Amino acid sequence: MHWLIMNSGVYRMASNFATPAHLEKDPANRYLWRMNRRRLEAEAIWDAVHATAGTLNLQTGGRPVVPPLAEDEIAALRERWHWPVSADPAQHTRRGMYILVRRNFPFPMFEVFDAPITSSSCPTRDVTTVAPQALWTLNSPSVFEQAKQLAGRIAKQAGTDEDKWLQQVWLTVLSRPISGQETTEAAELLDQLRKRATENQDTLATALGKLPESLRPLDLPEATAMIQFCLAVYNLNEFVFID
Repeated sequence: MHWLIMNSGVYRMASNFATPAHLEKDPANRYLWRMNRRRLEAEAIWDAVHATAGTLNLQTGGRPVVPPLAEDEIAALRERWHWPVSADPAQHTRRGMYILVRRNFPFPMFEVFDAPITSSSCPTRDVTTVAPQALWTLNSPSVFEQAKQLAGRIAKQAGTDEDKWLQQVWLTVLSRPISGQETTEAAELLDQLRKRATENQDTLATALGKLPESLRPLDLPEATAMIQFCLAVYNLNEFVFID
């Protein structure tokens, strides 16, 4: 049945196809002339971030895993031992479906992206678009760490030539070639990030922490710009929405 559904014309339609005539006749898409745009579920976003960074642990089965949390995330817990972080760091990047679920303390990232409330039955998930979602992907230490790994992965694959590096970022994260206009805009953003990092060079080493091997030969402003650019790409709508 899954094969039949996924190979059907309706399932494989794009969501961005529309003409004024289509929208006038069926604005709610009741007749399925296009796919409804949808956001990835919380677990799928977690997996996508780690998969593109090249850090996703594909181990199957076993006990639930408990990734480390930032101070503000764990503050809601009365006792820290209620969230016993897995001793093996390799377990921290397991797929989202293996992360520990507690009735009285949902995993903060999943809670932000509409995971069901575990204390009650949930036949369907809510889908919201709210500010804390963007704030999580911008400010979360775990996402920043994955942006570092992504920047290092791209530098290892494409070198530090800016055009090749940008092309590889788009192919890796968005699964498509970068357009000419996007290349121009991305290069401008990268240049702005590089200049800003140069102005704040004294604090970069502390803020960045340990860098991936492929970024260590670069000067800190360049490495910082690449990491921050990857963080910005993780915040694109195209990364979390399926068209």
